[in-house]
Amino acid sequence: MAVKDKNVLDYGAEVKKLRQSGPRPVYILRGEEDYLRDSYLSELKKLCLPEGSEAFNYHRLQGPGLDMGALRQSVEAMPFMGERTVTEVRDFDVNRVSGYDPDALRVFLEDVPDWATIIFVFSPGYTPDSRLAAVKAMKKAGEDIAFTSPGEAELLRWVIRRVESLGKKIDPPTANYLIWVCGDRMNGLIPEILKIAAYARGDAITRADIDAVAKRAPETTIFHLTDALGAGDYDKAARLLADLLADKDEPPQKQIGMVSEQFRRLYIARLAADTGKGEGFITACVPELTGKSYPLRLLQRACRNFSSQRLSRAVSACAQCDYAMKDTGGEPEALMKELVLRLAMDRI
Repeated sequence: MAVKDKNVLDYGAEVKKLRQSGPRPVYILRGEEDYLRDSYLSELKKLCLPEGSEAFNYHRLQGPGLDMGALRQSVEAMPFMGERTVTEVRDFDVNRVSGYDPDALRVFLEDVPDWATIIFVFSPGYTPDSRLAAVKAMKKAGEDIAFTSPGEAELLRWVIRRVESLGKKIDPPTANYLIWVCGDRMNGLIPEILKIAAYARGDAITRADIDAVAKRAPETTIFHLTDALGAGDYDKAARLLADLLADKDEPPQKQIGMVSEQFRRLYIARLAADTGKGEGFITACVPELTGKSYPLRLLQRACRNFSSQRLSRAVSACAQCDYAMKDTGGEPEALMKELVLRLAMDRI
């Protein structure tokens, strides 16, 4: 039975709490799932700014070089033709900001006017440093919400509803496959679902439809690459490597890290299989797989193509490649090719 990941945000519960309790003075909206973040932001603005009042009572400031005087002026402005004001602050680099007294910021945030709400919105990949006084002040003054990818079951239902809204059908196994191929970021899935639904000729979307037009997530391509290495299909591995290096959205530096992470996961899964420790051991070592039965099953199947000794050497080879890139200034694309060749030659 799948285990619910305690780190997965219950988006519905957060929206329900917002509607029942009303807006707080300060919000920190962050995390990788920007689709849910922006949906929550819309709910929050709708609650604070009734129709017709946004033009007068909504203010947007842009970081990272936020002018604290401008922030104070915006927040302290009285509402007009409405009861509340909203100040949205985008990408404020609170981890590096200077030129103001953090204690003064704390005092300011503790005394936000009753009519004002400040919303700090951070892009995916940015995490406010909780050790800093400024971040502590922001969190103490209001609500800190990290928007994670929804749990497997919730995301599956969302994909099925999204497909149905386009006049098509998709069964749960095929929807799981779509998520695995395209990634679990909702903003990334939306254009892929539109493209696949437009391509599909039948009433129901099939795996063949997905394979024909979907853009594969880099993690999926790397899974296929390592799978091809395990199966001894080196021609396929070479084609997949070429696909990866042609993807300019993901630099080789990041691709090397993803290959390293995939072999680490395979090694953990192989150890779990060899020692009879099962899924609990895997998810304890790879928490992001908690509650995600589909990729977990694929990982357990894929690790069977490798011995634990070969995977141990692969993890070591990835670490050496990473060292060569970071500490000796090696050229990332060349190192990526050399790494895959080295992994292919180690067949024992």
